[in-house]
Amino acid sequence: MDFDTHQLTGGLTSMGLEFIGRVIKTSLVISVLILIFGSFYYDWCYSLGIAIGLVFNCVNIWLIMELVKHTITPNERNPVAILAFSAVKFPILYLAGYLILKWDIVPVTSLLIGFTLLFGIIVLKVLGRQLINSSWMKSVAGSRKRALQ
Repeated sequence: MDFDTHQLTGGLTSMGLEFIGRVIKTSLVISVLILIFGSFYYDWCYSLGIAIGLVFNCVNIWLIMELVKHTITPNERNPVAILAFSAVKFPILYLAGYLILKWDIVPVTSLLIGFTLLFGIIVLKVLGRQLINSSWMKSVAGSRKRALQ
């Protein structure tokens, strides 16, 4: 039986693992920009906290993506890779998060802002993709193209 994915998703574009990779790349660029401009225009510790929170969440999402990719696969599972990613994610990443909070290097609110900023980036990327694929945007682009001819 052949399924039309466009029909199944209600016209929404499916977002695979490459979407998560693009979100991580965008988030890392934003964290560098926040670190640079935030340190000049606001506060070094606060912008460092936002950058640390954002990078921490990027590493967390990347490790989750790799765990899912190696666990849920039609091919044979690689238990060594699953164990390696689990060993990095659970004890090491969470220990690093605990130590960042314990040592009180940066304000906790800046870490929280950085940690949740990734989810805002995801929402904005989804909205942008939906806007590009919308019939309204296609009609605007079509009318501009006709006006330029």
